[in-house]
Amino acid sequence: MTTIRIWAVESDYDAKAVERLATKLAEHLQLRNLSIQVSGKQALAHRQLDKATRNYLKEAACVIFVIDQDSPMFLHQRRQQPNSLINQVEQLVNDSSLDGRVFLVFAIQELEAWLLIDCLGIFCYFASQRGRYRNNCRDRVSENKDFARMIDSEQKGDTEKIVEPESGGKGAKEYLERFSERILLKLNPNRRRKNVENERYREAMSPMMAEHVVIDRETLKWNNSLRYFGEVLAHFK
Repeated sequence: MTTIRIWAVESDYDAKAVERLATKLAEHLQLRNLSIQVSGKQALAHRQLDKATRNYLKEAACVIFVIDQDSPMFLHQRRQQPNSLINQVEQLVNDSSLDGRVFLVFAIQELEAWLLIDCLGIFCYFASQRGRYRNNCRDRVSENKDFARMIDSEQKGDTEKIVEPESGGKGAKEYLERFSERILLKLNPNRRRKNVENERYREAMSPMMAEHVVIDRETLKWNNSLRYFGEVLAHFK
């Protein structure tokens, strides 16, 4: 059994969601000998990134950093800051003494772009909280032609390209917020607007939402960075 450490250094919610997605990727790729361990933002508190990484490597075959990338411009700005997280991570990736045991995977347009590879799964996250869709949710939702049409209209293709063209334009997170509002109203057209706003997608939902996302050959084609994540995992099969 090979142990790998995945470190989502920016968010504990991301860490939990990435853990579930990584497990599903490993299952899809038939990587049966992987033991996946995950750390989040709290693991960095009062610790040096370099030292913590080297400690992880005493027990793990590799450390894979997962970092959101909103835009090339934002990434460039972070690289101009001498001690930024991205610079620290890239120094470890390029450190010859670590012999290719540290990897960096960008979640292009943030983790939400990874979740959006499966809009049916996202719909089922919200629908399954209601009794009639709790069991066999994907089948029940797919059988509803009105639901299916809406889901098809939201599955836009390459989820890394869900971003408005102007600088600072809305991206995958805002897209998922709006999509979740449509889902809530589709499930209950009489829902009050205030309730819709309170119940729509927020980052804390991402780990449980990831439980409903299916990763297979069809859904993986919608996101290159998630596919690359799978390729990194496959190095240690």
